[in-house]
Amino acid sequence: MTQTIAIVGANLCGWMTAAALARRLPYAAYQIVVIDDGAAGDGLGDFAPMITVPPALVAFHAEIGLDHAALVGAGGGHALGVAFDGWRGDGSAAFLSYGETGTPYEGIAFHHLVGRLRATGANVRLADHALAAVAAQTGRFAPDGSIAHAVHVRTDQYSALLRSLASNAGATMTSAPLAEVHSDADGIVETLTLADGSEIAPLLVLDCSGSAAVVAGRTSPGFEDWSALLPCDRTQVALMPAEGAPPPYTQVDAQDDGWIATWPVEGVDVRLICRVGGEGHPFRAGRRVEAWRGNCVALGAAAGVLEPLHPTALSLLLRSLARLIQLWPATPRAPVEAAAFNRAGASAIEGARDFLVAQYAVAGRAGAFWDDRRSASLPEHVAAKRDLFAARGRLPMYDDEPFEEEDWAAMFDAMGVVPRRYDARADLVPVDAIERHLAENRARIIARVRALPSYAGVAA
Repeated sequence: MTQTIAIVGANLCGWMTAAALARRLPYAAYQIVVIDDGAAGDGLGDFAPMITVPPALVAFHAEIGLDHAALVGAGGGHALGVAFDGWRGDGSAAFLSYGETGTPYEGIAFHHLVGRLRATGANVRLADHALAAVAAQTGRFAPDGSIAHAVHVRTDQYSALLRSLASNAGATMTSAPLAEVHSDADGIVETLTLADGSEIAPLLVLDCSGSAAVVAGRTSPGFEDWSALLPCDRTQVALMPAEGAPPPYTQVDAQDDGWIATWPVEGVDVRLICRVGGEGHPFRAGRRVEAWRGNCVALGAAAGVLEPLHPTALSLLLRSLARLIQLWPATPRAPVEAAAFNRAGASAIEGARDFLVAQYAVAGRAGAFWDDRRSASLPEHVAAKRDLFAARGRLPMYDDEPFEEEDWAAMFDAMGVVPRRYDARADLVPVDAIERHLAENRARIIARVRALPSYAGVAA
């Protein structure tokens, strides 16, 4: 007997969900149906007409048959990392690259080796030992997968590609939009009625309708508001003409009341303004308390929203889909699976939230908004990471975090947090051996970058 999986939201979130399930679930057992919820948007926050696709999605694209490099198409661009300007109190710029930064030596993490050298008076920048950062600095790049990078892509173009792949794998779309939802007190959606009067009795409803959460808002109304931690609540998009070849990175400039991100693409800069108050698209940072309740699972912005300072929306969605398939239910009522899904999902989005909160907390920019962020009470995990890194260069890590230890270390270092002590084992290594290790690493990077073509030619 074929069971129906109803995906509410014919948008980027919905079609990514459909593509993932159509490829990973047995075709004969399930009918995957995408239902238009009647709203425009991408289902991931509707922040801009473009979205940053992080390197973490490369394997997923390969699995569903999508060429990651071909995503750029017309009007897109590549990003080797994110350049932050105006965030530090000393006025220094910072660069967070994709991919690895340095290599360990004798089992000692790279940033501890750097700490040992800095203690001798050496001026060492982590970014000088990251392949992506050096390539970005020199304007060199090749989209062949040899260097970790993100892709700036139009959401409508990305959604269309995913829809085609999902449809080829057996997913279908209803001819009429959603009209009514019929659910019981336990959150079990019994039927979905479409505008043409037809009904669907689903095994699962996957709500990809964005912040409106047209189904999950009924079955699981509880929402945890994070405005006190992340007060930015408005975004606005501006398209600015640009001349010359676009740089291969995202630029994020701090402002008195938030920040401006610039995604450079051919002939235009897409600028996303994120701030407190004012005009623009309103949003509220937070998460649904129970993303899975009854037989309805909230995904994308229906499950939670974070400001797009870092490209976490797609990574979190991909993690949720992998988790959902691992916990796939046999019947509409699956409380054990739902509880496990909700625990892991909460940890993942809270981990992404904590990374944003921490970056604000250690940014040195002056001004009322930034002073307030530094003095605000921090979540326990953020305070633990900040304090232990500042003291010893170490980072306590927790379950299901989307950012790795190396990401945290690079962010703190980029924002100017210099640990007072480094790993004691580094004192067992002669300074000249550490210097030689870094010099060899730097030489390898320079050789690889010199072999890359100019990004101006790639982007043309």
